This record gives sequence, C-alpha cells and structure tokens, in this order.
Amino acid sequence: MIAENLSTIKALAFDFGGTLDAPFLHWLDIYLMAYAEALGKPLERDVFYESYVYGERQMESQQLVNKEHSLLQTQLFKTHLQTAHLIERKVLDDTLYNREELPKHVAEWVTDYSAGYVRRNEPVLRKLSEKYTLLLVSNYYGNIRRIATDLNIADCFRSITDSTIEGVRKPDPKLWELAIQRAGFRPEEVVVIGDSTKNDILPALSLGCHTVQGYPENIKPEKIDSSRDYIFSIEELLPLLLG
Repeated sequence: MIAENLSTIKALAFDFGGTLDAPFLHWLDIYLMAYAEALGKPLERDVFYESYVYGERQMESQQLVNKEHSLLQTQLFKTHLQTAHLIERKVLDDTLYNREELPKHVAEWVTDYSAGYVRRNEPVLRKLSEKYTLLLVSNYYGNIRRIATDLNIADCFRSITDSTIEGVRKPDPKLWELAIQRAGFRPEEVVVIGDSTKNDILPALSLGCHTVQGYPENIKPEKIDSSRDYIFSIEELLPLLLG
C-alpha cells in the first residue's frame, strides 16, 4: 500500500479519459447521459454499445484526428460516427435532426462535461505537482497535448504520452513503461492513477509500479478491490499522497 512507501515515491502517472475528465465513469455511460438529454429519452446501454464501439474503431482506422484538433472537434468526429451507425441500425430515425443536430448537441454536452471535471481536478494536480513529478499517459488520437493545453493542465505534467503518437496502446504496459523511462524514473518510484483495471492498474502492477484505482461513487462495494489503494474522487489523492 502507498502509505508504507511514500518516502520512495517520486512521480505520479495519470490516465486521462475517465480519470481526469470524468468521475471514474466509462465514457460509454457519459455518452448515454448526453443522448438521453438530447433525445428526451434514454438509449439502452446494450443497444448503444455496438455503435459506441463502431465509432471508436473508425476513429482509429480512419485516423480522422490530427494533433491540432480540439476536444470539441474530436467529439464531433465521434458523435457523427455514432449517430450515423445508430441510424443505419434503425435505432434512430433517419431525420435531419438526428444526422446533423443530434451529434452536435451530444458533442457539445460531453465536451462541457469533460472540461468541467478537468477544471475541478486542476487545483489537485497543481498541489500534487509541488511534491511529485506528474506524467500524463493516454490512449488518445494524437492530440492529447492540444487537449491538455486547451484545458490548462499541460504545464502540470513533465511529459504527455499519447498512444497514437507512440504506436502502442494500453493495455500494453509498454505505453506506461515508455513514459516512466523517458521521465527518468524506476517503476517502483511511480504511482499510476487510473479508472481501468485492464488498461491502467494491471499493466502498472506488471511493471512494478504502485497504483491507485478510481471508482465511481455508486459502485457496488463487492466490485472494489480493497487489497489495493483506491479513491472515489481525485481530491482524495491529497490526503493519500501528501499526508
């Protein structure tokens, strides 16, 4: 546990999506909230999942995003792909609103949502950066530095590692390893903080890092791994890491 190793910890490596830009929620669930508001009724999670996965795969295969695209532009690519697929599957009616206005509404909603959580977490990052070196490690589209800059947190991090630029994606531990080695640390000197057991926690443990897993506040207690450090909000890192 981290409390027993604080004297040896020098760096904190953060995941971005779901960790710094959301309350440890999967982004599928965030989109569902946005669609429910835009449509005035919920989409079933299992029904939306197929179109969510389709959008993510197309984002990767088509390489639509370049390093200068903003968060809103990135979200617009994704929501247009999602809604087109939902229409193709006849989950949504083929209307002008659903093709043009719905993806805009959803993209704006999730952008505001994401930016709001980053603003909330920024003071915590700045406080932690007074004692530790911070690293940002993300499965992203080549523009995570632009996103972090626009959200006013880029200067909190010594390095920003983007999976598209590096050509390796989580859960491959190499992405975490690359970020840690470039910053000049040994794994045992680093705490990895993320919301995904598969993408963040297990790869970090395989390298020998310490970990803190973020869980949403409404998670069922039996789904929490209490053998490792965990939090329900980024603010909880302050007493955990600063004492």
